[in-house]
Amino acid sequence: MLNDYLITRDVITYLNKYITQSNSATHLSPFIKEIEAFKHRQNVSYEQWWGLLEHLSSLDNTPALGITIGSSISVQDCGVLGYLFKTSRNIDDALKCFKRYQALIYAGSKAELVFKDKSIVSLIWPPDLGYSSQLSDSLLLSAMVKILRELVAPASFTLSEVCFTQAIPYAEIPLYCAFFGCDVKQCQPILSLSFDSTLLETHIPHQDTTLHAILGQQAEELLKHIPETDNFMVTLRDTIMRSLHEGFSEANCVAKKMGLSERTLHRRLHEKHRLYRDVLKEIRKSMAIKYLGEAKLTLAEIALLLGYSEQSTFTRAFKTWHGLSPLQYRKRYSSF
Repeated sequence: MLNDYLITRDVITYLNKYITQSNSATHLSPFIKEIEAFKHRQNVSYEQWWGLLEHLSSLDNTPALGITIGSSISVQDCGVLGYLFKTSRNIDDALKCFKRYQALIYAGSKAELVFKDKSIVSLIWPPDLGYSSQLSDSLLLSAMVKILRELVAPASFTLSEVCFTQAIPYAEIPLYCAFFGCDVKQCQPILSLSFDSTLLETHIPHQDTTLHAILGQQAEELLKHIPETDNFMVTLRDTIMRSLHEGFSEANCVAKKMGLSERTLHRRLHEKHRLYRDVLKEIRKSMAIKYLGEAKLTLAEIALLLGYSEQSTFTRAFKTWHGLSPLQYRKRYSSF
């Protein structure tokens, strides 16, 4: 699951920059000490990153904190990838660089460019490995938009729609709309930024073909040395998904499919400070949202795909996760 994947420790730099610019060092001193522990690490896990953002949020009453931090990030804060953006010919080339080298920033779900029709294109993050937190997602999307706007200035970069997978605090919705300048949707199946496809051709004033090629070679070398992602967790997740479709989810059956004893499976999860039941729940939560976005699937069929023998059991579990029933969720948030 996404929890076990890694993000570059540069994200700690973003937090330090925010603290410095906000003159909040005094009341954030406990948090400053906490992030100091990450000073010499090459990466942090998503779980650690989410924890840091939640801790910062608990100490700082800034509304829409993720957007505030994300909007403070500039091209120069993004290392080689940032300068690849800056030396690209246009937005299309810059986003292709992002797609190619995004692993330099984070592991896990990879962004893709998808054309909804001839006029609208979306940069999406499929939830193949589960969902991130709202704080993390709002920071990511706001930073992405801030950088794109910076790249094309003095030209403008306008959005047609932004979709978040988590709920946005009601009082913060106007702040989200003001920053993104478009309709902002919450509790959607896929995280995305959508804009007019003609903007892909927007010229980047600092394009430099020669420097761009040199930076590309440097980025390719850096890709060779990034840490391996957690293959055990990837295999476990894939095995659980297949097992759910076959109608069972017990740890002993999943372990057997992986060629392990149940005891070894639990031991390896324990080494990662994880429990099998939590991994199973996370998979079911992310799959449930995905399936509810597919109009042709009935709630009974979704329950079976998630390994529940009764629809009522699925409904109770979903209500515990999201505070409303699957039917209420589908009516409220689905676009079909």
